[in-house]
Amino acid sequence: MNPKYRWRKVKNQKTSRQIPVLIKKSTPIQTLKDIRAFSRIKAFITDMFMIYTPILYVVTYLILGSAEKFRHDQKSIFICVLIYGIVSAIFITISSQTPGLRYMQLQIIRDNGEKIGFFRALFRFFIWIFGVAIFIGILMPFFRKDKKCLHDILCGTTLIEKPHTFK
Repeated sequence: MNPKYRWRKVKNQKTSRQIPVLIKKSTPIQTLKDIRAFSRIKAFITDMFMIYTPILYVVTYLILGSAEKFRHDQKSIFICVLIYGIVSAIFITISSQTPGLRYMQLQIIRDNGEKIGFFRALFRFFIWIFGVAIFIGILMPFFRKDKKCLHDILCGTTLIEKPHTFK
């Protein structure tokens, strides 16, 4: 096409120019099939550093006084895990996300699309501990079509990618 001819068409607004779309529209909610295991692991590590590590530090050095006492006191280890479970359940109840899930833009909801209640989130945490302890809980996604873990199946929850909203 002749550049002069094209310029006249543009000047007279007779061309149908396609304006590039800069904002990507939100995609439908994706289930765990589309979410990589790497995202879950990164979310878990983030939660460990942001929630569990401060709990361990406070109990070890401020309450017990030394790491030696912490290693020999099984009750304090159980209390730390219990506090971590409660804090995680509170995060999931309020916003359907822990800090790690928020970082990875993931969200936990019930299978019917509603938010999870506190006791269901706490029960989900203890089922997760049990599943990791018997090792089957972390292997189940490799054998299931919907890629759900043991704690997701028993609690009726689903891990989804948080829908993007553009303003």
